[in-house]
Amino acid sequence: MKKAASLLICAALLGALLCASAAAETDLSAYSISSGVVQAAVFEDVTAPCSGVLLPFDWSAGDTVEAGTPMFEMLTASIAAPEDGVLRSVFAGAGESADAAMASYGCVLALEPVRLARMHASYRTAPNEEDCLHVHVGQPLWFKYGGVPGTGIVIAVSGKSYEVEILTGDYEIDDTMSLFKADTYDYHDRVGEGVVYMRDDLTVAASGLVAEMQVQPGDAVKKGDTLFTVLSADADIGASPVVSAPEAGVVSAVAVVSGQQVWKGQLLARISRTDRLEIAADVDEMDLRGLKPGDKVPVTLDTDEGRILTGTVTEISGLGVTRQNAAYYTVRLTVDESGLMLGQSASVYLPKD
Repeated sequence: MKKAASLLICAALLGALLCASAAAETDLSAYSISSGVVQAAVFEDVTAPCSGVLLPFDWSAGDTVEAGTPMFEMLTASIAAPEDGVLRSVFAGAGESADAAMASYGCVLALEPVRLARMHASYRTAPNEEDCLHVHVGQPLWFKYGGVPGTGIVIAVSGKSYEVEILTGDYEIDDTMSLFKADTYDYHDRVGEGVVYMRDDLTVAASGLVAEMQVQPGDAVKKGDTLFTVLSADADIGASPVVSAPEAGVVSAVAVVSGQQVWKGQLLARISRTDRLEIAADVDEMDLRGLKPGDKVPVTLDTDEGRILTGTVTEISGLGVTRQNAAYYTVRLTVDESGLMLGQSASVYLPKD
């Protein structure tokens, strides 16, 4: 019975001591108060991967962003197929230099044209008649090979020579064909003769960094189809036209507008990381007595003034700002508190003596 009574007395005394200790901890009358604000301890800058133009975007300060979220995109130049054909070779992929492919292979890709056969032609065997001694670009012509009719179209004229692209019919390479301006094959419609030859592959040139290769060897393409896109030549190898957030956080500043011309490395936006927050307070020079990094001081948040947190000083600015004949120095503190929010108001308590 006596033992139980002793235990009860000890518990009561311990409770009284704890209450006295808590009361002492919450008595902040011996402290000077400096106003502070919760801010990011670390910022991530989002920069342009190359020179160019920004496509439209809708990010603004205060937006929350996750790591890897696309934020901006650079305008790319599209390289199109010059005519119908089949892709035979590709010498640069996405993120690779088109200029390096040009230096090594003379092109970025090679395309075998659908219409392989052409004729080198002249008026040499045409009748000495005005209508037979001149053809026009785009003019259709006719020929026969082994009794089989064929057609072609004039694609270039130079002096007494011209080029004909064969559209239909039979032919043999290096054969000489008589050409006519009508399908009657009359002598007075003859505009000369042409020698059949096989065309080489078409080479497609470009400069810059390949942003996206949209075709691969064996693909059939139509004239005007996009083959690949390129970024500015100052883009680093492996760069992408899409600029993503490097870390999660809150967009604290957007430095550009949609459609703006930017240069490589230019600041596009700044992200305040929410995984590493701190409190920054402007402290009167008279309240800095003996304060140094590593010191612990009481801190309260305006959203919960009754709860006293412990802040650890991490940095004291070396340059003060004068306001009303007093110098103020920025003191940065970390707080072991997971519920902090960017922009929260806080109070930092510093000993008066």
